[in-house]
Amino acid sequence: MKHVLLLLAALSAIPVFADKAPIVDKLVLNVTDAYIRTMPPGQRVTAGFLTISNDGAEDCQILSATSSFSERIEFHQHLYADGMMQMRPLAQVLVTAGETVKFSPGGLHLMLFDVAKPLVVNAIVPIRLLTDHCGTLLVNLQIRNLLQRPMMEH
Repeated sequence: MKHVLLLLAALSAIPVFADKAPIVDKLVLNVTDAYIRTMPPGQRVTAGFLTISNDGAEDCQILSATSSFSERIEFHQHLYADGMMQMRPLAQVLVTAGETVKFSPGGLHLMLFDVAKPLVVNAIVPIRLLTDHCGTLLVNLQIRNLLQRPMMEH
C-alpha cells in the first residue's frame, strides 16, 4: 500500500512539471553543405552558403541569422533586373514544407558584415538561424578558400 501511495504521489506531480517543460518536436529543418568564403585582404564582408530542407508538414520562415563572428548577417538575393544583375536584401526566407532552399553563389545567400576575426580555411564558424515556429538552428559553416569556390550557374 505504501508503494501505491508513493507511485500515485509521483504520478500526480508529472503534469505540474510537464506544463513548464518546453515541447520539443522532431527537428524539421535540416542543413547541409554550409560554408563561408574567405575574404580578400582588407575586406570585412563575406558570403555564406548552405542548403536547408524542410522535412516537416508546415512551412517555416527563417527570420534572422546571428553570430558572434559577425556584427550583422543578412539574407540577400541576386536578381536580374533592367538588364543588370542586382543584389537585394530579403527580410526572411520561406522554406516550404517538403521543399529545399539552396543558398548558392549567384542566387540566395547570406551576407556576413563586419567580420572582425581573420578567416582560417577549414575552421568552423557557428551561426544561429531563428525561425517563426520551427525553432532555432545552430549551423556550423566551414570556411573555404575564396579561390576554390564553385562556378556560378548561368
